[in-house]
Amino acid sequence: MKVLAPQEEFESRTTGARLGNVRPSRLPRTSVSRLRTWEVVAVITVVLLVTLGVWWQHGGFSQLVRGGSSTVSSLGQVTGLIAALGALFGITLTSRPGILERRYGLDTLLVAHRSIAIITVSAVVLHVFFATWARSLAADTSFLGALIDLALYEPWMVAALTSAVLFVLIALSSWHVIRHRLSYETWYFLHLLGYLTVALAFGHQVTLGSDFVGDPFALVWWCALASSTVIIVLASRVKVIALALSRRLAVSSVTRDAENIGTITLSGPGIRRIRATAGQYFLMRPLAKGLWWQAHPFSLSAAPTTDGLRFTIKALGDDSREILRIRPGTRVLLEGPYGAFTADRANGMPLVLIGCGVGIAPIRAILEDCSADASPIVIVRVHDETEFVHRSEIESLVHEKGGTLHVLCGPRAQLAPRDPFGAVNLKAWIPDAANRHAFICGPASLEFAVARGLRAAGMKRSQVHFERFDV
Repeated sequence: MKVLAPQEEFESRTTGARLGNVRPSRLPRTSVSRLRTWEVVAVITVVLLVTLGVWWQHGGFSQLVRGGSSTVSSLGQVTGLIAALGALFGITLTSRPGILERRYGLDTLLVAHRSIAIITVSAVVLHVFFATWARSLAADTSFLGALIDLALYEPWMVAALTSAVLFVLIALSSWHVIRHRLSYETWYFLHLLGYLTVALAFGHQVTLGSDFVGDPFALVWWCALASSTVIIVLASRVKVIALALSRRLAVSSVTRDAENIGTITLSGPGIRRIRATAGQYFLMRPLAKGLWWQAHPFSLSAAPTTDGLRFTIKALGDDSREILRIRPGTRVLLEGPYGAFTADRANGMPLVLIGCGVGIAPIRAILEDCSADASPIVIVRVHDETEFVHRSEIESLVHEKGGTLHVLCGPRAQLAPRDPFGAVNLKAWIPDAANRHAFICGPASLEFAVARGLRAAGMKRSQVHFERFDV
C-alpha cells in the first residue's frame, strides 16, 4: 500500500490533444434537471390513486372483503391493474427520458426498472392465477379447463396469455443464474420483446377488463396512460437517434495504455454541439463490422473539449477487445451523455474521489472540475501498477488542486487483513469526511465496502455518490 503526497513538480498532462500550448475549450456542461423528487412522487401517487380509485369505485374493495369467489375475482382485477401499471412505468424508465436521467442518472433508473419489473412479473403471474381460478369457480370446472376456456372463447385472451409467458421469459433471462449463461444478443432481443409483450396485453385490458368496460372515464384514463407512455418512448428514442446521426463523429486516435486497456478519442464536425460534463458516460456504437448493432457504455476519462471526447476502455469481452482494434477514421454513433456522477452534486463542497480498475477513468475526468484550492482526496485501488491508467495525469491534477493521492496496490488477499476501506483507515485519510462528498466508481463489492466505511467515518448517505457499471 502506498500513500503519495503532492509533489513539487509535475509535467502538466491534464487532458486530450492541444494545439501548441493552448488548452482546448471545454464543451458546454450538461443542463441540470430542475425536477424534484416530490414532483415524481406526486405524479406516481396520482396515477396510482386514480387507477386504484376506479377499481374501488366499481366495487373492487367490497368484493375483496366479501369472501369466496368475489374475493378471488377482485384479486384478479387488482393484480391485473398493478401488472399493467408496472409495465407502463418500467417501459417509461427504459426509454431514458432526459428529465429523469439528468436528475437521477441512468444507473439509478435501471435499478428502479429492475425493482418495478420484479413487482410487475409477480403481479402478472398472480393475475393469471386468480383470473383463471375465478373463471373455474364461476363455471364449476377445473383450473386447466377454465384456462382453456378463456383462451378459446374470450377475445384477446390468446394474445394476453402469450404476453404473460413472454413476461416470465424476459424476467427469467435477467435472473443472474440464467443471465450469465445467455449471450448478450439473446438477452438483448428478449428484452426488446418487452414492447410487444405490453402491446399484446392491451387488447384484453380494454375489452375484458371489468374496470374499463362500460366506464367511459376509466377507458379514456387508461388509453391516455398508454398513449402517454408510447409518446415518451418514441420521443426519447427519436431524439437519441437524431442527435447521434447529426454529430458526425469518428475515431481520431487509439492508444494502448496497458495490456488490456486502451484509450479512444472521438472528434468531428458536430462535437461543438455536444453538452457534456466530466464524470458522465456515453453509449458508443462503432459503425464497424460486428460492432454496429450494439451500443457500449464508456465513461469520459478527460473533461470533454472541442478537441475531442476521450474514453478509456478495458477489454472485458470480445466486443471491447474489437473496439480497441478499430482504426482512426471509423464513424461512431454516440448516444448520451448519461449519468449524474458529476461534481455538481457536491454543491461546492470538497471531494473524495475513489476509483478501482476502469473506474479510475471518470475519477480522472472529475478531477478537472475541481477548483485550484479544492484539496481533493483521491484513492485509487489497483491490483498491480499496470492497472493505474493515466497515473501521471492524475498525479499532476492532484498537485494542481492541492490534494492528496492514496494508491492501494496489491491483490485482495494481501490488502484485506488491513481493511483499507474500514472506518479507521478512512478517518485517517479523510479527517474531514463529514464536510466532503464522495464519488466512488468500481465493482459493487468495493462500492459497498467504501460506502459502509465512509458512513462509519462520519459521512452522510446523501454525500456518497456511485457510478454503477454492473446494473
